[in-house]
Amino acid sequence: MAGVRRALLFNAGERYICLAISFLMIFAISRLLTPTEIGLSVIGIGIMTLALALREFASSEFLIQREEVTRLDIRTAFTILFLLYGVIAAVLVPLAPWLATAYGEPGLSLYMYLIIAAGLLDTLSMPIMALLRRNMAFDLIAVINIVVAVAGAGTTIALAALGFGFMSFAWAWLASSIATSLLALYFRPYWWMFVPTLASWRSTLNFGGYNGATTALQRFYEALPQLVLGRILSPDVVAFYNRSGMVVGLPDRIILAGIFSVAFPAFATEVRQGNNVKGAYLQALSHITVLHWPALLLLTVLAHPTVMVLMGQQWTGIVPLVQMMAMACLFWFPMVLTQPVLVAMGALHDNFMAKLISISVCTVVLCGASFFSIEAMAASQFFTIPFQMIVALFFVRRHIPFGWGEVARAVWKSAVVSAFCLLGPLAIIALNGFQMPLADAIDACLLSALGWAVGLWLTRHPFLAELSSLVRAARRSGAVQRLCRTVQRRAGHLLRAYVG
Repeated sequence: MAGVRRALLFNAGERYICLAISFLMIFAISRLLTPTEIGLSVIGIGIMTLALALREFASSEFLIQREEVTRLDIRTAFTILFLLYGVIAAVLVPLAPWLATAYGEPGLSLYMYLIIAAGLLDTLSMPIMALLRRNMAFDLIAVINIVVAVAGAGTTIALAALGFGFMSFAWAWLASSIATSLLALYFRPYWWMFVPTLASWRSTLNFGGYNGATTALQRFYEALPQLVLGRILSPDVVAFYNRSGMVVGLPDRIILAGIFSVAFPAFATEVRQGNNVKGAYLQALSHITVLHWPALLLLTVLAHPTVMVLMGQQWTGIVPLVQMMAMACLFWFPMVLTQPVLVAMGALHDNFMAKLISISVCTVVLCGASFFSIEAMAASQFFTIPFQMIVALFFVRRHIPFGWGEVARAVWKSAVVSAFCLLGPLAIIALNGFQMPLADAIDACLLSALGWAVGLWLTRHPFLAELSSLVRAARRSGAVQRLCRTVQRRAGHLLRAYVG
């Protein structure tokens, strides 16, 4: 458990830093590019997302699940990944001009060529990144992801300022892929990995079959509605829908994305050691909801100032979309654990079936709603997300025998804490309305944090124990102690200077 806490600590630090970088990029790009230019970039990324999802059929993630990993396993993982991506690239290159013509933007062909090249570079780092996750080396992963985030954001902003338009995102993707590969090989210079072999091809493809199909379905679900919007309506409408999802996804990027990165290797370790997976799963649900629910509710009530600060006046039309989508995402809490748990337990077939059922229904609903309006698409998530939640819990229960009442007992305290979080912000809204000034929004955030702490204490939420462990670890940290001493000295100097 100590290793998981350490991994989460590094992961959380990385997420906060990357989030700050993301804020900076969103702030700048939303003012440098028009909605049409951003919409074209979303269409280009959507097309490539569908294509690159096929790469997961040769996923290196099997290196995490495997009890023992040899050099032959790693070389096989790279060989199959490289061969599969070569086939994907060979199909995409001649298709790029046709797809660009279909969307009425010739520049999309160059956009796709650049991302194809970036995908080739990604294959160099993917086995190494999987091995780092297997070994819980999240300190090195944090360094890599932070440098890559800086490279990507810096390239995007610089090129957008120079007038590259939607092509800024493609060049940034290429820059990020170069940075990832160089850093991965710097930390783990496994040059022998590039010697071709198919010695472990059965293990790779057995894992990659269901896992690849599952990931491909998820990417398909994420990209297809926006591609349909681009064909039915216009690129600027695509941009509005995409940016709404981006704002709503900020709590996910802080909390859920970090948990997903740690959850798979952590659950895989629990399974290998024969530990209590049920207890770990229910505890994880409790910890996720006490962080994710308050963040989503706060985003719902502060949607207008959030959009104004992040994206500027021209994007305020997405505020109702953000509010609807944030409320619907309250039902998302078990989804982030479904794949890590099922894959760690070897239930690849059930993981695939859960995703197939969910996405088959939800894709029809979302694409059908796109023929009406983006508001209809946002509202449809009040059906699609709860449906996915029910399907996910059903399949997880086939391998972890918990009752529905146990899930309710695991999350009810989080619901109470979330209610306490809203008291302060709702009081400010009652006085000033939703379109409040930034100063009031900051006050609302501070009151929400205070309500969260009070709620934790009153309910004796299990997350209090995790906070106590983190505080004790921080106190024992030499770096933290030195920082505290430095702060005390600086405060003393300032006080003496003021008194003198």
